[in-house]
Amino acid sequence: MNLNNLKLFESLKYRNFKLYFLGQCVSMVGSWIQQIAMGWLVYRLTGSVTLLGLIVFLSQFPTFIITPFVSILIDKISKKSILIFTQAFFMLHALVLTILVLTSIINSSNVWIVLVLSLLFGIVNALDGPTRQAFYTSLVPKEMLTNAIALNSAVINGSRLIGPAIGGVVIGLFGEGICFLIDTISFLFVILALLKIKLPKIETIAMKIHLIKDIKEGLNYIYQRLPIKVLLIITFTVSFFIFPITSFLPAYVKDTLGGGSEMLGSLMSFLGIGSFSGALILASRKSIVGLEKIQQIGVLGASLSLVPFFFITNSVLAHILIIIIGFSMVIAIASTNTMIQALTHNYMKGRVMGYYTICFIGGSSLGNLVIGWVSKFYDLQIIIAFCGVLCLLLVFLFFPYRKEISIQQNKIYSEHGIIPEIVEGISKSDIKP
Repeated sequence: MNLNNLKLFESLKYRNFKLYFLGQCVSMVGSWIQQIAMGWLVYRLTGSVTLLGLIVFLSQFPTFIITPFVSILIDKISKKSILIFTQAFFMLHALVLTILVLTSIINSSNVWIVLVLSLLFGIVNALDGPTRQAFYTSLVPKEMLTNAIALNSAVINGSRLIGPAIGGVVIGLFGEGICFLIDTISFLFVILALLKIKLPKIETIAMKIHLIKDIKEGLNYIYQRLPIKVLLIITFTVSFFIFPITSFLPAYVKDTLGGGSEMLGSLMSFLGIGSFSGALILASRKSIVGLEKIQQIGVLGASLSLVPFFFITNSVLAHILIIIIGFSMVIAIASTNTMIQALTHNYMKGRVMGYYTICFIGGSSLGNLVIGWVSKFYDLQIIIAFCGVLCLLLVFLFFPYRKEISIQQNKIYSEHGIIPEIVEGISKSDIKP
């Protein structure tokens, strides 16, 4: 059976996207294996919930500071070259962790080394995140955006089915060091895929960079477009209150469920089942119209499911509920991503997706730090439940503006040739006025 003939995998008929997709399939499994190993290593050595949050914070917070500047580069120079550099760095980062853990250099007295490595990872990730968002969506026509973004989300969350389960078993059998080694090897596949991608000459044309002017231009672009502003705020809200749940699962598994690394891997895999299902549903959609309703369902489902989750002491119930959480998280954030991409002109995509990355990764980073700090004073169960309630309340504040946002949104979709009311031709939307 040819996957290209299935609407669900329609974007894979484009060679460049297929190469990127296949490379990500391998690399993301390795990344999830590393993520579960990192959390388990830190909590095993220190028993500190605060350090769990700090590790994630350091790996994500540089996005806040660096991304507005580096996102200008993304619009001006080769995205492919940037990604080859970032992936090579991540491979070196994983190799260093492998050596440090396998040689038992890392212990409870020098966890600061892991903190430094997480910070370095975060600095490079501030460049990698928005570049990746702008790059892979440029590999397909605009009418394929929904499918391409959903398939990319399916890779991320499908690998979450496999990666944590493998990681949990590998940790139990061989320790965290082998997990980092697997991640190191996985980066070879994505680098090879990037090298094989052939792009039109326009992709590699260097342009002059005017730092302050380009930053102002990006901010003004967002400020003048209400739908993009609101979508970015919703992204930050969901990322701050909902997404940190994965960072604190080691503490929940060990302290509430009384489980080990295998149960942590199992829970993460079931989270991946829900996430993967949500991504496939989005990939099967033929139109971007109506995504805002799916987004609202996702936010509602994730918020309500999060409230009781950390109070559950039955592992079966925990596995069932985490499927719902994973499903809701993905349809909320992937719908938001798709709408932002569709609303943005190509000449501004690097900068807009840079601010999206700030809201998505930076929001999660701050959420991890705040939750980790507050856990010193209150039970983690109460904090997570409160996060679910606050996320729901803050997103509901935008409901009175839904009609106005929808009108502006559909107008832009029409101008971009994405919906049929006005078919001006996609090329016009890509010309800088």
